[in-house]
Amino acid sequence: MDERTKINLLYDFYGDFLTQKQKEVFELHFLNDLSLGEIAENYGVTRQGIHDILKRAQEILTVYEKKLGMVQRYANLEKKVHIILKSLNELESGLSEEHKNKVRQIREEVALLLKEGGEQDGF
Repeated sequence: MDERTKINLLYDFYGDFLTQKQKEVFELHFLNDLSLGEIAENYGVTRQGIHDILKRAQEILTVYEKKLGMVQRYANLEKKVHIILKSLNELESGLSEEHKNKVRQIREEVALLLKEGGEQDGF
């Protein structure tokens, strides 16, 4: 997983542990793609001040991940679900229509696990 995706997942899982200002700055930079200079101008502070806020926020998110490991567990679950879905797709072709329908139902239920976890694409 790339660094930006990891940072965003950390925020999704642990963002509530940040201060309101850290959340705002984090969202402006990572979710809205504003530069440090643009954020600094909006807040009337220096780029270095914004950099420090972002660095501290990332440190907090990383500490929580080291303690709780929820992002890693989610990533592992996501991999396993993809493997299951792939296996179900491979199985379906050699089955009777009745069994194909059951496999489709199972695949939909398993895919729903990913959607509930935040994933947007379906199978």
